Amino acid sequence: MDATLHPSSKYTLKDKINEIFRSGIDPLSHLKQLDFPRRAGTLGDKNAAKYIASTLSTLGYKPIIQEFHHKKSSLVSSFRIPLVIALWAIITLLNLTFLDNNKLISLITFILPLIILFVIFRFESVMKFFFKRKRKELEKLEQNIKDKDLSEKDKETIIPSQNVITEIGQEDASHQILFTAHFDSISSKLPMRYSKIIGIIGFISFLLFTLIYTTEYLGNFFFEWEIFDLLFPFYVILLFTLAIPLEFLMISRIFRGNNSHGIIDDGTGVAILLELARYLKTQNIDNFRFTFGFFGAEEAGLIGSSFFHRNSSIDKNTHVISVDMIGEKPPIAYVKGINPILRTKLDTQFNDQLIELAEQLDIDLKGSNFMYPGSDFAHWLYDGHRTNWLINGSKMIHSKNDNMTNVNKTLVLDAMKLLVAYLSVLIEETSNSSR
Repeated sequence: MDATLHPSSKYTLKDKINEIFRSGIDPLSHLKQLDFPRRAGTLGDKNAAKYIASTLSTLGYKPIIQEFHHKKSSLVSSFRIPLVIALWAIITLLNLTFLDNNKLISLITFILPLIILFVIFRFESVMKFFFKRKRKELEKLEQNIKDKDLSEKDKETIIPSQNVITEIGQEDASHQILFTAHFDSISSKLPMRYSKIIGIIGFISFLLFTLIYTTEYLGNFFFEWEIFDLLFPFYVILLFTLAIPLEFLMISRIFRGNNSHGIIDDGTGVAILLELARYLKTQNIDNFRFTFGFFGAEEAGLIGSSFFHRNSSIDKNTHVISVDMIGEKPPIAYVKGINPILRTKLDTQFNDQLIELAEQLDIDLKGSNFMYPGSDFAHWLYDGHRTNWLINGSKMIHSKNDNMTNVNKTLVLDAMKLLVAYLSVLIEETSNSSR
């Protein structure tokens, strides 16, 4: 994509985009309307879906509201992973303190590191397995609801939510794009700024413990090293600094609330997509089909997008672009890849185009990697679609501070300008090539 106009022309892409924005594009107006808690299954969640559908209807589109359900996790199932880690830590500590680092018992200590290594090196396979298993659970639930085959206990745990979907353009168009954003929000008892610090401390301690323990264990097994007494204090310190932070972090994620207004995460994505839909009303999109997916229950585990993914007929050539969490820490970031050692790359062509457009629009933009596919594009990423993700880091999300007061309005507008510029150039180039 070469969006640069002829050097002799005084009318640049930046001038064109600024003129488009002066015509009335205003994503910030939607944020003001969505400045309330929207946890999946609540009245706020339902009101947000109504607002999105109403706005799309006002623009002349025909939005579809998809109803779906998921189940609230029981405390027993929520505590499974924390209990496994606690049990592992207790057995390891007993082995270090009372069993003189017994070689057989030590094998238990290696189980957790081996599982984590497997997840890291087989990350894509693990994610596909997770999505497949979750899909089956959700399909079974929907069928049970349809058949009215639910116990009273099941009925109490069911959480209803909805997606809002609209199609723009020709169904059989040669160019197909799915834009996604989620409108639900959630609050964590532990602020994100502390979660990150605690998580880093626990993970570094875990890596150091595993490295030192493995080296000492293999040295003792094969070379009869006698250095356990020397390393014992390090083992105990690292064991506590890995187990306590990680347990605290995971348990804090179990108890979540509905205080966050979710303006940054992901009211900004919703607002940008609504204004992209407004912009497309003024364009000739004969060769395009745009699908706008506003998904619910993303914070519950990408549930809404999972429902749409398995019940839609999105073409394999469809390009999926997620806009999630724009509006706090500059600059705007495009995700290059999901990066646990063996990186799953996102579409480089789109990212390169954004870099070029950002230079012309004088917008700061950076590339980043993300440890996991934490947004709705993930289903299509592992199906082999072209996928991309715009996102910014934030200390405010999942807290009461994620509200209209703390959103970085300039970043929202800049992200909007980038995407309008992308569509403007793409539509123009497609139109010229078809003449």
